[in-house]
Amino acid sequence: MKRIISAENPLVKTLRALSSDTGAVRRLGLVWLEGVHLVQAALQAGYRADPLVTTDEGLQMAEIAALAQSVGDAGTVVLHRALFNWISGLEHGPQVGMLIERPKGARPNPGSAVVLDRIQDAGNVGAILRTAAAAGCGAAYLLRGSAGAWTPKVLRAAMGAHFSLPIFEDAPWDQVANIVPRPIYATAAMADVSLYELPLNQAVTWVFGNEGQGISEHLMAKCSAVVRIPQAAAVESLNVAAAAAVCLFEGVRQRQPS
Repeated sequence: MKRIISAENPLVKTLRALSSDTGAVRRLGLVWLEGVHLVQAALQAGYRADPLVTTDEGLQMAEIAALAQSVGDAGTVVLHRALFNWISGLEHGPQVGMLIERPKGARPNPGSAVVLDRIQDAGNVGAILRTAAAAGCGAAYLLRGSAGAWTPKVLRAAMGAHFSLPIFEDAPWDQVANIVPRPIYATAAMADVSLYELPLNQAVTWVFGNEGQGISEHLMAKCSAVVRIPQAAAVESLNVAAAAAVCLFEGVRQRQPS
């Protein structure tokens, strides 16, 4: 195993950038996966550690030692604990992470699709991706202006969904609208049609919009229908991630055998 004790090491500088600069993923074409669960999910999906990164303290944990053994000594780097803390985005997480190339070349799977229109909160983006994967969606499309899919906070919120759900970033809406399943639905509090009136027993596409501005008029014009989620009048609206969960799992419910 290679050991690193200097903050000037190029690998350490790269990991520091990826963990602290949301633009570094696009600039470097690399992704930093931190935590046992994300590393396990990536390895199970066939991604190669380039490298696995931990500390001597981390290697004392059975789960991390098993990860290092599966990767092998040649693919494992041991950092001084202070260096790992410097690059880490987790305050008290296990000291392990993995560097991979930014995935590309995915293809949509059969099933419903979700489109995110300028959703900027990383927690919301990650939660929607996790829900979409759990609901059996075939693809997620993040339009320009949304939080980066492969940034650390989105990765943590999605809890490994990235490795089972094809994700596409920055595709123009006009192109996306031509390839996603029809009908295309969006939600709005004042819509006349209730979510629970929709037939959702086949693949559809859901569009979810920016936390403050909602869905752009350009996207709304391409939607087959706009529906409302019934809720108590005293509450103005649902969080976008909660709204996505309600919509996607109503589809799951309808597809269940009677």
